[in-house]
Amino acid sequence: MARVEWWLCEYITTLNSVENKQAVTPPIGPKPGGTSPVAPISKARAAVLARLREINGTLTVDQLAAESGQHANTAREHLEALVAGGQATKTAAPKEGRGRPAWMYQAVADPAGPVGYAALAASLAQHIAAHSENPAAEGEAAGRAWARALPPAHYASARSATSGQGVRNHVVQALEQAGFGVERNKAATALTLTTCPIVEAARNNPEVVCAVHLGLVKEVMKGGGLPEREAELLPFAGPGFCTLRLPADPRRGAAEPSNEASDPGSQPAMHAAKPEAASPSIGTP
Repeated sequence: MARVEWWLCEYITTLNSVENKQAVTPPIGPKPGGTSPVAPISKARAAVLARLREINGTLTVDQLAAESGQHANTAREHLEALVAGGQATKTAAPKEGRGRPAWMYQAVADPAGPVGYAALAASLAQHIAAHSENPAAEGEAAGRAWARALPPAHYASARSATSGQGVRNHVVQALEQAGFGVERNKAATALTLTTCPIVEAARNNPEVVCAVHLGLVKEVMKGGGLPEREAELLPFAGPGFCTLRLPADPRRGAAEPSNEASDPGSQPAMHAAKPEAASPSIGTP
């Protein structure tokens, strides 16, 4: 167990400095992320990207606006941001009559399966899942070791935070440093993970990989005054995202900011670790 944990920790630490832009994004769950800090993508924008991938074709601004009920300007903003971020391309439609032709937007295709370090993560996770008596426990232990390898600004500083808000802020920073795209509410109690650096490995072996991620979160929280056992990860909670719930500060009670969803229109959902079969969330009994 110790040897497997050491190898997994070594791999995950290396991810912080190696660029990774692969894996196919199915209809639900976060899109593949890089292994260096990334700018977050909103839940609404992730849903637009998921729609582009789902149709495997092109959409115009007007078509997306009609489908989603969004204003055309909002739809255009999301599509242009995806183009700027390299997740989509646009081409001009054939000109018909007067006026400028419409732009047609299409998702950028990803390699069919994990490669490089993501493939190594998938192999290690598969090995643990096949040979460990308790894959989730080993995954969480590896995640805790990963957290201890983080720069002190993200790990040690969380222990000296004077409030639950400060601890949760350090969790957000640690996740972004690890390559996750994070969208948060004001209190940082409800986090939406819109990109994942090893999403394909998580999709194939969620019991191991998602436990690694939860172990990272719990170790960063450790010693900061928050009940780490109340941290709860909901893998593949919906189109384009996973959900992470962090506990409020028990020392402040009602003085803590409210746990509003990061997307005011969203409803928290208990969902599957794998898309095919429902299972409990990870972290809370």
